[in-house]
Amino acid sequence: MKNMNFCMGLPRSGSTLLMNILQQNPSIFTSSTCPTPYLVEGCKIQATSISEFIAMDQDVLTKSLLSFMRYGIDGWYNALTNKPNIISKSRCWDNNLNMIFALYENPKIIISLRDVRDIICSFEKLLQKHPMWTIGSKEDPVHLMPFEKRMEIYCTDVGANLGRPLYYLPHVYEWMQKRPNNFFLFRFEDFNEKPKESLKSLYQWLDLPYFDHDLNNIPSAEQYEHDTVYRALVSHKTETKLRYMESNYISMMTPEQSDLVIRHNEFFFKTFYPEIYYEKSNRIS
Repeated sequence: MKNMNFCMGLPRSGSTLLMNILQQNPSIFTSSTCPTPYLVEGCKIQATSISEFIAMDQDVLTKSLLSFMRYGIDGWYNALTNKPNIISKSRCWDNNLNMIFALYENPKIIISLRDVRDIICSFEKLLQKHPMWTIGSKEDPVHLMPFEKRMEIYCTDVGANLGRPLYYLPHVYEWMQKRPNNFFLFRFEDFNEKPKESLKSLYQWLDLPYFDHDLNNIPSAEQYEHDTVYRALVSHKTETKLRYMESNYISMMTPEQSDLVIRHNEFFFKTFYPEIYYEKSNRIS
């Protein structure tokens, strides 16, 4: 069986870049946005709604269903690669953590995060770059809203790219507290400052020999994604050479707007970016 690992977290946080870098390693296969969480969800729905499943002894059903899913996921990746180590990247794994831990004894899960203020600014840049996109309803498109309203929509719309994973982060954090050794917190800012050190820490956590990656020759994803199919603020294109990225929120947000994002996302900043949260608290007090 494959050595299954997972990557989930926030959009525009460097997860695609990280996957493209890791796939340089001849022993690691990294997915594009993986659809297998939907197969897992489909199995769960059918097993709890079809009479023939419900008629089974519950323990037998659970054991059989988990085996079916485990071999199904393994078979999926057997058809894609011969590499032994898999990293399945999908933000939809976040509400299937209980299933992941039922399927795998010691799964490794990367949580990809970035300062929400810079994620919002990244969305704003995509909105300007692709003016043909109409995000939101036809009657009330997002691009016609005031910036502060767009900031709120990005973070609170649970059907959107950022709002949904933000909503599930407290659930993810509960699992991180219960199984800390199974989670690796990949903060874009840490990687941006010290990419080699971040990669070495990741390899140590994965319990794999370190591979010296060429950060000046980053390949495209093995599985190409047609971003237009998502009909949203999505871009999986990455540069071929790693470069330091300046934070955008300082130039794109007023100090009041910046503080507003922190205040409205208190759990996120207090839990994952305490240095930002407490710096703001001390400044205001």
